[in-house]
Amino acid sequence: MKSSRTLKKATQVVVRSGACFVSLVLGCGPLLAQEAPHLTALSKAVTGFAPFDLDGDGRSEILSLSPLSEPAGTGPLVVVLVEQRLTQDDKLALGGGSKRLVEGLHRLAGDVAKEGHTVMMLGVELHAGEPHQDGRTLLALRRLLQRLNAVQPMSAAVLVGHFPDALLVRTCNWRRQEKLELAGKDGKPVAIAETMTNVRCVPEYVAHRCDLVLADLDGNWEELYVPGPAMLPSVTAVFGDSVPSAGGPCVAMNTGAMRVVDVFHVRDGKAGVDGEAFAVALDEADRDHECTAADRAAGNPIAIPEIAVSRIDARGVAVHPELRALMYEQGQPRAVGFELAGNDRATDVQWEGNGAEEQCLLCEYLDRNHMFRTQPLSAEQRRPASIAEGLGSGMAELRSADAAWGEFKAEGYDVNGADLMALLQWLQRPAVLRTLRAHSDGQFAQFAKTDVAALERSLGKPWRWARYGQRLEPSWAANQGGRADFVFYRALHDAHALPKDPYLLIHTGCEALSPPGAEQRAYDDPQYGRFGQAEALLFFTPCLAMVGRAKVFYDEPRGFCAALGEGATFGEAWRRYFAIEAAAKGWGEVGDDIGRKRSYFWSMIGDCTLRLPK
Repeated sequence: MKSSRTLKKATQVVVRSGACFVSLVLGCGPLLAQEAPHLTALSKAVTGFAPFDLDGDGRSEILSLSPLSEPAGTGPLVVVLVEQRLTQDDKLALGGGSKRLVEGLHRLAGDVAKEGHTVMMLGVELHAGEPHQDGRTLLALRRLLQRLNAVQPMSAAVLVGHFPDALLVRTCNWRRQEKLELAGKDGKPVAIAETMTNVRCVPEYVAHRCDLVLADLDGNWEELYVPGPAMLPSVTAVFGDSVPSAGGPCVAMNTGAMRVVDVFHVRDGKAGVDGEAFAVALDEADRDHECTAADRAAGNPIAIPEIAVSRIDARGVAVHPELRALMYEQGQPRAVGFELAGNDRATDVQWEGNGAEEQCLLCEYLDRNHMFRTQPLSAEQRRPASIAEGLGSGMAELRSADAAWGEFKAEGYDVNGADLMALLQWLQRPAVLRTLRAHSDGQFAQFAKTDVAALERSLGKPWRWARYGQRLEPSWAANQGGRADFVFYRALHDAHALPKDPYLLIHTGCEALSPPGAEQRAYDDPQYGRFGQAEALLFFTPCLAMVGRAKVFYDEPRGFCAALGEGATFGEAWRRYFAIEAAAKGWGEVGDDIGRKRSYFWSMIGDCTLRLPK
C-alpha cells in the first residue's frame, strides 16, 4: 500500500481498535492527524480521543475518528461529522458512489470555509447493537464537540449520515382546569368539575429528536440521561378549591408510571405521593436541572444552545421493495401476480435499505447545496411561499425575512385549503423561503381529499402497492385522503415534476421532525426513521434546510424569519428562538409551565450553515 503521506484521491485502510474501515482522502493531504508533520491544535484535540468510553463499561460509544481534512482558518469552527459507513464502498477505485459523495463533502467544506468559517471534517464510527444506548452515544459525541469548542469556538455541527437522536421526556407540575374523574381515598371515582384546578405531574415524550442536547455544550444533560429500562412515576391530583403551594391532602388522585428506555428526563417540579395519607407534596423549585446557573438567572430559565446542529440523513427514505419484481429495471413501479397457496391473508410489501440509493440522494443534495451557494438567485425565485391546510397562513411571518416582501402578493404563493395537487403546484412555483402548515406526524402531513386519478396523470405510478385479487398493483388509493408522505414526494422526484430551485423550509406541522419508531427502537434498527416525511421533503424536493417540531404542540420559532432577514444562518435563526424565549419577563409570555420549554421541541435537518442569499 502507498504511504499515507503521498496517497491522493484513493482509498486507505486504517485499523483502529480492532475495527477495519475505509477512509478517504481527496487531495486534502494526510488523512490521519497524528501522521501529519505539523499538527494544528484542532487535530491534536482529536488525536487519541477515540475509542471513547463515556461511562467506563468497556463498550466504547465512539469506536474511531478519522480526520478527512486538515482544518485551517481562524473563523468560527464548523464540524462536519460523516458516518463512516457511507464511505465503505469497495467500488471506490472504480468510480463508486463513495468517491462522488466524498468529493461533494469536500466541496461543501470548501464552500463553508469561503464564508468565513474554519471547517473540520471527521469520519466517525459509533456503537451499534446491544445495548440500546443512543443517548449515551450522543453524549460521547457531545464530549468531542466540547473538546473542539474549547480549542476554537464552534458555530455549528453538521451530521452527515445516520447518527443517534436524543429522545426527550418531560415531567411538569402542570396546573389545569378540566372535567375529569379521579379516584378518591376509598378508591371510588370522584367527578372533578372543570372549574377545579388539578395538578398533572405526568411524564410525556416532548421531542423524539432533540438536538438541543448536542448543541447545549455547557448544560447538565449527562445528569438527565436515563438508560433504563426505568419507571417514571406519574400523578394527577386535586386538593380542593385551590392548589396549596406545597401540596397536601387530596380530594382525589390517580397514580401510575411510564416505562422508558434510553431517554433524557427533564423534570420541572416534584410531586411526592404519600399513599397512606392520601396526600401529594409539591416542590416547584425542583426544576431546570439541565440549565446552567446563567440559564437559571433568565426570566424564563431554559437551556441555551451554544452552537447549531443539523442532520443530513437519507437512510430512512433510501429504501426499495425487497421483491425485485415490483420494479422495472429502470426503477418504475409495476404490478405483479402472486400465488396465494391456500393463504387468504393480504401480502404486504416488505422494504429494505439501499446503500447505493442513499449515496445517490446525498450526492444530489450536495450538488444543489453547492448550486445554492455559488449561483446567483433569480428575481423570480427571490419570493416567499406559504401553504396551509387546516391551519392559518404563514405569509405574515415570512415577510419579516425580507423588507421587499412587505407587500408581496402573487397568485399561488399564499395557498389556504390545499389538496395534494395544490401542494404539487405550490412546489412548482419558484421560491427561496417556504412555510408548510398542516396537521402531521412523523410520516406524513395531512392535506385535503385529492383526486388520485389526477395524481397519476401528473406523477405516474406510485411506490405503494395494493392487493387486487391475486395481484399487487401500484396504487394512489392510500393518498386519496390527502397524505403528503414518502410515496408522494418520491413520485415528485422520479417524475422530475419540480424545478431545480433550492429553498429553505419552516414546517409547523406536529411531529414533523419526529423519526418514526423513536420511542421503541434504537437508531441502528432498520425500521428507525423509515419513511420520515421530513427527510422525504429534504431529499425528494429541492429543499436544503428545514426547521420543525418533534412534538404535538402549537408554536412556531419566534424571530426565526427576522433573523434570516438580518443575515443569520439557518442555525443562528434557530438559536434566536431560544434567546427570545429565555428573555421573557414571565412564563405567561411563553406558554406557562407546560409551554415555557417549547423551544426544546424544535430541531433542524439539512445544512444549518446556509443563509438566505443576498
